[in-house]
Amino acid sequence: MKTFARMLSSLGVRLLIPLLLTVVFVFGAYSWVSVQRTSQRLVETIHANALQTADLVKRATQHGMMLNQKDAVHETIRLLAHTPGVIDIRIYDKQGTIIFSAREPEIGTQVDMHAEACVICHETGTPLRTVSNANRMRVYRAADGQPTLGVIDPIENAPRCANAACHAHPPEQSVLGVLDVKMSMNPLDRALVDLRGEMIFVTLAMILLVGAAAVLFVRFMVTKPLRRLQEGTKRLAAGALETRIDVRSSDEVGRLGEAFNRMARDLGQARAELEGWSRRLEEEVVHKTTELQRIQKQILHVEKMTSLGKLAATVAHEINNPLSGLLTYARLVRRDLQERAPSEPNHAENIRYLESIQHEAARCGDIVRNLLVFARQRGKDFKPVHVDAVLDRALRLVKHHLEMNGLASEREAARGDDEISCDEDQIEQAVLALLMNAIEAMGPGSNGTLRVSLLCDADAAEIRIGDTGRGIPADVLPHIFEPFYSTKNEESGVGLGLAVVWGVVERHGGRIDVESEVGQGTTFRVRLPRIPKEGREPAGGGRA
Repeated sequence: MKTFARMLSSLGVRLLIPLLLTVVFVFGAYSWVSVQRTSQRLVETIHANALQTADLVKRATQHGMMLNQKDAVHETIRLLAHTPGVIDIRIYDKQGTIIFSAREPEIGTQVDMHAEACVICHETGTPLRTVSNANRMRVYRAADGQPTLGVIDPIENAPRCANAACHAHPPEQSVLGVLDVKMSMNPLDRALVDLRGEMIFVTLAMILLVGAAAVLFVRFMVTKPLRRLQEGTKRLAAGALETRIDVRSSDEVGRLGEAFNRMARDLGQARAELEGWSRRLEEEVVHKTTELQRIQKQILHVEKMTSLGKLAATVAHEINNPLSGLLTYARLVRRDLQERAPSEPNHAENIRYLESIQHEAARCGDIVRNLLVFARQRGKDFKPVHVDAVLDRALRLVKHHLEMNGLASEREAARGDDEISCDEDQIEQAVLALLMNAIEAMGPGSNGTLRVSLLCDADAAEIRIGDTGRGIPADVLPHIFEPFYSTKNEESGVGLGLAVVWGVVERHGGRIDVESEVGQGTTFRVRLPRIPKEGREPAGGGRA
């Protein structure tokens, strides 16, 4: 039942059923009309043949009757009665007496005037002189059940008959008798049966042929294209957006297939765009996440450096005065010892001790000054400065160090407008610190190269200082801007150089980044805005 219901719900079946019903009705109606018209024509033909046969009998017997040659008339009637399709021939007079007949026993017998053969002319009481062809014929079944066609043909008293010397009838008598010819309807019935059979066979054959053609037409023009469209829709719904329908016609179904292909192509493009947007969104999310992580690290670093700056400012102020006094008294004692006689006990050794105290006190003073610079204790002294000129002065100052260590330098010409608003001395100090850091990273005899370039755009100037030195390990890189963090030995420094650089850059509202690979070298990028934002507080919390 489900299969049958599914078949009935098919568009092809719903198209075929009314189409086949229409074909059956049309061919059935055509066959019925054809059989009726052909039957009518056969009946008309049989009627015409019957009339012709009756007329033939009249003409064949007319001469014998005019000569009153009854034997010749009887012989003629018997011969004509054996004609195929003729059942009986008889002639009777006006009183209904059979005068001539193909069956001799009935000669001389009386015919009932109310019989079917006689009532045609005698139904009004007065015999008709002429009878129409339609009324002269009758169809009935004989005693043996055989369908029979009877033809009644009046024998008129013709002038040549009435005027003959041997004629016994006066001219006033118009009808002398009646010729009754009976013909079998079996050939007509067989022909009609054969005709109906042939028409039924032809009709069924035509219905089958047209039905088969309709089935093939619906199958190839409707069912198969729609099935391809249905299968394509299923594949498309399953996600196969590359699905295309093979369009083989330009009719409505073909245009539907073209519309499906356009839809599939548009969906494919839309999915590709969505996937592209998704990838770009993921990339943007990753980029923004990385940027946020970098900013978060930078904020944490700024907070950490700010705290260290406050601590450094406090420590620097607390020890700056004692150090100054210690250095002053060391100089005074040394001068006093130098003025005394060298012969005093431990004279030279005491002077050497005082020189060490003076040297270390001066060194501590330098550390305090660097701490103050890192803590940004100086006020803002910004003015328009050409950064390219600052780089040139700084390179001239380190030229001697480059030559002593056997290092080369590469200086790229500035690109763009290099004028910014900044504290020129602090920027030069920061550049010098980066240059010296690069020289120390390469070391003497390494045949390294110091690279310096300046790139300027509408918003900022970016200083790039790179070296081909030993590089910075990944675990050290996050700490290089922290105060007192150093990978050098104790005599080389105390780890304030990059911290001072960071403080200078921060004070100018800039940003410092570093890229380094162990064994390949390091590159520092210092980006300074053309006009620093107003109101930035120093990391140390204000002036000393």
